[in-house]
Amino acid sequence: MTAWTFSMMSHEDWYGYTSALVCIVAFGSFAVPIKCKAARQVNVDPLVLQTYKIAAAFLTSWLVLLWGVPFSFSPWGFVSGLFMVPGGTAGYYGVQMAGLATAQGIWCSLKVLVAFGWGLLVFHEPVRSLLGTLTSIGFMIVGLVGMSYFSSIEMTTSSTT
Repeated sequence: MTAWTFSMMSHEDWYGYTSALVCIVAFGSFAVPIKCKAARQVNVDPLVLQTYKIAAAFLTSWLVLLWGVPFSFSPWGFVSGLFMVPGGTAGYYGVQMAGLATAQGIWCSLKVLVAFGWGLLVFHEPVRSLLGTLTSIGFMIVGLVGMSYFSSIEMTTSSTT
């Protein structure tokens, strides 16, 4: 049996894993500017940051043409934008209210569950094991609830007597 090595990966695999790594860093960091000192001092509205993010996404999306990807138009891009704009804006509000780690942890977990639901229920993508899938979803939900509960700031009440 031959041991696996990086040289066994195809160019498509390298592109896929590299893209996934860039995605992890980018999606894990896009809300960071709202927490920086300068943004807090001027009280930047989440809609302003969302506008910057959408403008950057639009401008950088043209870069794929440099790699030889042919231009194509789909109205589904507009549908995607209808979800991306309010979702990103709500994310910025969540970061302001709950903090970066809590808000991002909650929405990323829920994003995975929603995407999985679309794949399984709407697009009928196969799973290897229904029991394993349901068990994993259960663990993820328990982790999400635990993370949400234990990362929230406990409210203290003071009574005057």
